[in-house]
Amino acid sequence: MLIKKLGLIAGFMLSVFFSTAQTVLSGKVQDINGLPMPGVSVKLKSLGLGIATDERGEFRFKVNVFGSYLLQASAIGYLSDSLKVLIKGDHIQVSFRLLENHHDLEGIQILNTRNLTEINRNYTLSPIAMVLTAGAAADVTAALQTYPGAAPTGNETGFFVRGGTAAETTVLFDGMLVKNAFGSRLPDLANRSRFSAFLFDKTAFSTNGYSALNGQALSSVLTMDTRGVAQKSSTEFSLIDLGLGAAHTHRFKNSSLMIGGNYYNFSPYHKIVPQNTQWEKDPEQQQLSLHYKYKTSETGMFKFFTDYSDTQLSFKINNPNYEIKDLLYNRNKNSYVNANYQEVLIANWKLFAGLAYNKTQESGKVNAAAYYQDDEVWHQKMSLSKRFRGSSQVLFGAELFENTMAEGYAGMSRKYSDVLAAGFAESELYFTDQLNLKTGLRLESSSYLDKINLAPRTALYFQADPIHKIVASYGHYYQKPDDSFLAQTSTLDYEKSIQYALEYEMKLPFSILKLSAYFKDYQQLVKIKTPVFSGFQAYGPPLQIENFNNRGKGYAKGFDVFWKDQQSVHLMEYYVSYSYLDTKRDYIDFQNAARPSFAPKHTFNLVAMRSTANVHWQFSGTYTFSSGRSYFNPLNPVFMADRTHYNHNLSLGINYLPLWMKRFSAFNLNINNVLGLKNTYGYRYAFDGSRREPILPPAKRSILLSFLMNIDGDDFNH
Repeated sequence: MLIKKLGLIAGFMLSVFFSTAQTVLSGKVQDINGLPMPGVSVKLKSLGLGIATDERGEFRFKVNVFGSYLLQASAIGYLSDSLKVLIKGDHIQVSFRLLENHHDLEGIQILNTRNLTEINRNYTLSPIAMVLTAGAAADVTAALQTYPGAAPTGNETGFFVRGGTAAETTVLFDGMLVKNAFGSRLPDLANRSRFSAFLFDKTAFSTNGYSALNGQALSSVLTMDTRGVAQKSSTEFSLIDLGLGAAHTHRFKNSSLMIGGNYYNFSPYHKIVPQNTQWEKDPEQQQLSLHYKYKTSETGMFKFFTDYSDTQLSFKINNPNYEIKDLLYNRNKNSYVNANYQEVLIANWKLFAGLAYNKTQESGKVNAAAYYQDDEVWHQKMSLSKRFRGSSQVLFGAELFENTMAEGYAGMSRKYSDVLAAGFAESELYFTDQLNLKTGLRLESSSYLDKINLAPRTALYFQADPIHKIVASYGHYYQKPDDSFLAQTSTLDYEKSIQYALEYEMKLPFSILKLSAYFKDYQQLVKIKTPVFSGFQAYGPPLQIENFNNRGKGYAKGFDVFWKDQQSVHLMEYYVSYSYLDTKRDYIDFQNAARPSFAPKHTFNLVAMRSTANVHWQFSGTYTFSSGRSYFNPLNPVFMADRTHYNHNLSLGINYLPLWMKRFSAFNLNINNVLGLKNTYGYRYAFDGSRREPILPPAKRSILLSFLMNIDGDDFNH
């Protein structure tokens, strides 16, 4: 019945009449000497629609949109050039002249906000790519999980990279910490990231070799950099099957202000789409945000962002130890404030200064036992950077994290506070046009742990020509133990990982191949002793923890493959990613070294997106495969030796962009696990092994149907 309804919806969308009035974009691309440049990518940046120049350096393609867009010409070995065009149904002719870039190492993308590379931005997504990725439902991290190194997480909250836990990924918003970037960590529910994809210019995550600028991350850094000042004033609305939202952006002379809000209520949706989760109170959320951007000078920018959300839900959990189900109620109130400023000072020194405030108040009940957790973090950062001798650079700075955490359960409580101070310095030296060395050093000191760590990091880049590149990296990374452990003891040390990686990249016009091999050596992981094994999961009995120590260890090694093609199939781009992961760790209350449940051995993704010639219709599909996950079976004498069946997921998306005067709008239908394949993420056993309950996704399939409109605007800001 549900498939029939979906078919009717899709059929209706496919039958919608749309205009075919087209605008022709044509022109020529030349080098500095006036010679034609074939094979140059020319495209509308926000839509991704474009073409390559022919042997005469000329291009010509048709579009069926109205409004202002950025037309960009780019080629390997040359500086990109862009021109803002106003498309209104006529013929537009433009020309580009590209300058040669002698230091075009594509893996080292210099950020506008800070002079030195923060991370190797191997895998970067634009907002429109996140929206079009089938199965991601416009969620930032869900879209990034289709790239190599990231593990699909159907039942756990967070971002898992190359065998690391969710806590081993640090999330940065315009360079500043987001302590709780997701919703509550609840049993068997994978919560979305908190922020809309439309806030950001680009979002990327590192798999290794990230800068000394960033610490407290054993596995990855996820960076989300917001856009600049909005182009014009506009009002936008969103209506989805989970709720609604609205925002207004006002453009001033040198600044813009966005105020918006959302309300979500899952109750109507859950009445239509069958759920595996037994909801007592369907999730309900109110969210408000404000984003102010002020261009202080030609080279300066000040940004202020604040966001508040309040989420409530309640559901029943199958507890294999009892016949009666447990009832969990949870409320999560989150506040986030971020202010940052950047400017070019005298002698081309660049300044970055930022302040961020994170506050999460979590409360609820498990049956009659009440619990709470209050988490508060202040983050302050300042850095200076300077370029010299062409593209060589140097950066140094410092940051401060002031953290307070308190939690309680059934009348018991505990808390702790810490000040973590860090200093960092880094340089990028170009020995030749082909050889570049990045070295960095990071020093951290925790007042609570009363310990210091020193982390050296280095990466060597070799690019013999614009097509081929090799990168070798090595680094030490430290992270404080989990807050709940620190609230019980101050005798622990930092957890540590040492990483080695070798990467190869071949970049051609409209296609790219990346190969990567790595090894991570985990040291000083926290070990504990508990009465019964818990795996420190989101759900389990309150435990009496003893014998805190840093004698845990582990490893993660493997390789990643990534291939992206934007030209071979007309009007379509696709990419394929594969990750092989061999990992074991002996940490928390593991009996011995074993593969953790969140780290599948094999992961494969195929993502394809296709637009019609008039750009009105966009279709996408995502297929994800992951090998069976390990789980604890008390009846098996071999610890964590059991595996679930392989997991498969096929998701489809349809996006329709109607032509309604000056209004920019979009209809989107996104179906996750369209075939309704049964995926099991593990099993939860009774203590004596007499019963077990499967860990399933909240629903067999999920559906997101949305309508977005921006009045007098060409894009979305909220």
